[in-house]
Amino acid sequence: MNGLIGSVILTGMSCLIGYSIPDFSHSFACYKSKQKGYPGPQIRPSLQWRGLSALFTASVTGMICFLMPSDQTIFAVFICYVAVFGICMDRLIRIIANEMLWVILAAGLTYRIYSDGLRALWGSAGALLLVIVVFSMTMLFTYARKGTAGVGMGDVKLAMVIAVTVGWPGVFYFLTGMACAVGIYCLAGIKCGFLVRDSTFPMCGHIMAGFLTALLWPYILINIL
Repeated sequence: MNGLIGSVILTGMSCLIGYSIPDFSHSFACYKSKQKGYPGPQIRPSLQWRGLSALFTASVTGMICFLMPSDQTIFAVFICYVAVFGICMDRLIRIIANEMLWVILAAGLTYRIYSDGLRALWGSAGALLLVIVVFSMTMLFTYARKGTAGVGMGDVKLAMVIAVTVGWPGVFYFLTGMACAVGIYCLAGIKCGFLVRDSTFPMCGHIMAGFLTALLWPYILINIL
């Protein structure tokens, strides 16, 4: 846990940063579209979009400050910002930028080594292998049913980078959180009518939900449950 004044200041900063992330994501999406020769984003961030981003980043930051030790708070808050950026990019142009993957990988490896030393990389290797197996089985099953892989390579690469970051046994929290996010979204989509049996949808948000779950759940167990 962190001091009250520092937590309030960091949460306020996160609110401001969260408000600006959708606009930054739009600018970066325009850059990536031009770089790859794709059509630019068809939508612009609305006031509601910015407000939801600010509310999410502030809420998650407050939770992080309450649950996590000071030396890990900055990393977790940074990942919160990256998560919102990735979700915005996926909504704007349906890609997961390689630049974001490299940033997460560099920060994740630093975090793993700082937290548990070089031996933590063995756990990262095991987590990476498990994610490769799970996603490969999912893609094979989907291909057998629908004739398409169903999961983009950007999603697979993002999950692999996250596996390296959360390590072992954090990968189980990651996969569980992601599965719960997908399940809740699908149930809500079917009930509200915006999803049907063969619908496709961006996966970045669900993967990022699993990422944040993997970072926070151990501290929830210690401090709350």
